[in-house]
This record gives sequence, structure tokens and C-alpha cells, in this order.
Amino acid sequence: MEEQIQTPSGTSSTHNAVHGPVSGSLVQAGNIYGGVHYHQVGSSPESPAPDRTDRRRSGLGPEVEVGAVTYLVHEQPAGARPTGDSGAVVRQARCSGLAPRDGFGWLRRIDVRVATPLTRQVQQALAAEHDLLRRLSGGVPGLPAVLQFVEDPGGTTTLVTRWPETRSRRPCDPLDALLLNGPVRDPGVLSRVRRALAGLCATLDALHSRRVVHGALTPAGLLMRDDGALLLRDLGRTDPTPPEYPAPEQLERAAAGPWTDVHQVGAIAHHLVTGRPPSPRAALPVRRWEPGIPADLAEAIDAALVADPAKRLSAAVLGTRLRGLAHPTR
Repeated sequence: MEEQIQTPSGTSSTHNAVHGPVSGSLVQAGNIYGGVHYHQVGSSPESPAPDRTDRRRSGLGPEVEVGAVTYLVHEQPAGARPTGDSGAVVRQARCSGLAPRDGFGWLRRIDVRVATPLTRQVQQALAAEHDLLRRLSGGVPGLPAVLQFVEDPGGTTTLVTRWPETRSRRPCDPLDALLLNGPVRDPGVLSRVRRALAGLCATLDALHSRRVVHGALTPAGLLMRDDGALLLRDLGRTDPTPPEYPAPEQLERAAAGPWTDVHQVGAIAHHLVTGRPPSPRAALPVRRWEPGIPADLAEAIDAALVADPAKRLSAAVLGTRLRGLAHPTR
């Protein structure tokens, strides 16, 4: 069933509605801005289901053929999760081409065991992400390039996107590497983090202008280039888990939108500067945890984490404030 809703910006959008009791998994097949998201929310993001990912193993062999290209599969980062009905397994791993010039990739594969509505939804989500990345290529900064996409009649769907490399030809680290050493306090590193997150906001603002929402931002899904820029590892369309940094509206299973991405950027910034993620429902002022954070940065983070979606900054304004420039109007 479809119904018209009012988004925080006051515009009317269509979304899928479910009325009455629901048993089993609940799947969000789309967001109000036209993207396709899939995640299982059978349990609350505040109390996630037991982690069934083998984070060292994707279940893929040491080599994977995708079309006419063979990729070497890395052990890290990698993982595999079954869908809620166990009809399919969503596998992902960093990989590299056999030839040095092939560079690195991010491989996601859906292996279907039993065809079900849920497994078809996950396959469609991966195909939709491929189509979206192709369509946005060259028009939005910070997106991964598509390397390979194959839909096997036997029930396997595979998407490989580019993983950026350093000047020394090593794979770029994800942003969560900065979390290993606790809160970011070094002024130089903090300045680079601010610029990187501001650049991420520019990417999100460009997506939002095209009515595309990510909705599942995490430090592990943001890749740090040598020049300090952050690139999206993927668009998060096939992760069968609740968001790692849920916004309040996601906990309430309400409509996600640009305001959701803004909250998640604020949550990631909060985690980086305090060493802990914020409460998803009602975040305390960030200076309660780290009094030494620059005042303008603290104000930007707190403004992004406002519980009411209608009162949050836009991605463009958040980016400006993260850079430390004069505050523009909302």
C-alpha cells in the first residue's frame, strides 16, 4: 500500500506502508528520495541481533571470476551475512586484480540458496545500486567507479567497484582506522578530519540534489585518500543489518531522507572526537564528553544530532560549519 507523507521539508512523498501486526523480517524496499535500501529490522537497532558475520572470511574462494575478470580476494575487510529468511548470503570483500594495473576493488556477491521474495529484493537492490552508480558517474564527487556487474542465471549477482589506492599503490584505509587510537585530539589530524567530513557533506549534498539518500553511513564505509578526501565505499543498499549509526527516525521506522545522512555524519564526527558513538535517540552535547573540542566544531556536531529531523542542518550547511567558516543561515 502506498500513502502520501509529509517530509520534514514539507514536501509530499510516497512510501511503502505496513498496517497491522507484522511477523518475521520487515524490509525497507525504498526510501522517499528514490533510492533502494534493504535492511533487516526484525530487531531494534538498539538491541541488534547476534553478530553472525565472520569478519575475517567472506566465504569466497581465494580467487573469484566476475565475467571475464579474475580477482584475488583479501581476508580483510571481508564478511558474510545471511538474509533474514536464510534464502541468500550477502558476501563482501576487498579484492585486487591479477595484473598490478587492475588495482583494488570492493566485491559484493549475493548467493541465492532458495528463491524467495526477500532474496529477490536483495538482488534488485544490488542491481539498482549498479544502475545508480552508472547514472551518477562523473556528476557526483566521491562515488566509487563500477568495475564489473554480472547477474548469473544460476542465482548469483556480483558487483565490483573501485577501491582507491595510495600513491604507494596500497589500498586506502577506511576512516575507522582513526578509531583504533581513541579520540582524535591532535590539532593537525583534527583539522584534516574536519576537511574530510566537509568534503563528504559535499558528496551527500550532490546526492540529495538528485533525490538520493545513503542512509547507512559508517566509518568503515568511508575510504581516506592520500589527499585527505573521503570516498564512499558503496551506497549501502544491500546490508542486511540495521544501520550502525541510526538516526532517531530510523529507530521509529519513519521515512529516511537527507536529514538522516546529516545525523549520521554528526554521529561519525562525534565518535571520532570523543571515542564513542552518541546516543541515537537523544545525544548529549558533545562537549560533555570532550570539553576541549573547538566550540565551532562542537556546535556543528550538536546541530547535526538534533533529534527532530526538521531542525537539522542541510548537508551543505553542515559541511561549511565543519570547515570552520562563518555560519551561514539554514
